Amino acid sequence: MAFATIFFFSCSSKTVFDIAPKPPVDNETSELIISEISTAINTDGNAGGVRNHYVELYNGTRDVLDLSQYAIGYQPTFDENTLSDWSFPTDETYLKLSGTLESAKCYVIASTQADPAFVPGNITWGTSSTSASDASSPLQLSGNSAIALLKKDAGGTYILGSDTYKIIDVFGSPNVARVTSSGSSSSRNNFIWPVAGESGDTRNRTFWRKGTVHDPSPDWSLTSGTTADNSQWILSGDRAWDYSNIGLPTK
Repeated sequence: MAFATIFFFSCSSKTVFDIAPKPPVDNETSELIISEISTAINTDGNAGGVRNHYVELYNGTRDVLDLSQYAIGYQPTFDENTLSDWSFPTDETYLKLSGTLESAKCYVIASTQADPAFVPGNITWGTSSTSASDASSPLQLSGNSAIALLKKDAGGTYILGSDTYKIIDVFGSPNVARVTSSGSSSSRNNFIWPVAGESGDTRNRTFWRKGTVHDPSPDWSLTSGTTADNSQWILSGDRAWDYSNIGLPTK
């Protein structure tokens, strides 16, 4: 009689996840972006003497962002057709950020003259002067003041203090020609950048970045668009400022 010996081998497998995948966030983005902005003519009667100018940034990434890697640059324009490169020659023309920003959170940079009841800012920046001679000083946004979001980059071309940056996102651009507004005149503030096909007057608006935007862009000609459909921005009505979404990403 033949005997067969059967050997049983046991094995065990174990899958180890060292890093759990992070869940997606609403309106996920690849980087920090400019998500909301408000413009207003300082002398406009409908503004009630209040200058609720602000810039909102949104972290739609899955990570906590180190804001010390970023800065905001401000560059007003003074006529329709004079085109120039971005330039931030003094520390009054840029604001270096600090702290951290959690995933799916916004960071609001408010004018020092903004009413905190309407604009709950994380930080204030700019002149407190109401003089017409300071109409081009930060953070007075009248539809013709360009804003740049910059990030530290050793290969960048903009030196702010002792650090080198590159521009990653913009609202407006000194390299893009403006048009004459068909709205009420207001000293130097009678020209604008058309946005989303609106070429009449964009000097008294709230602008929201569409929730479908996932990446910052330094190309204002692309992001401003020529129609409501191909623009990355949604506009409020003329002199119909809406502050209800400040601190929240656009859906």
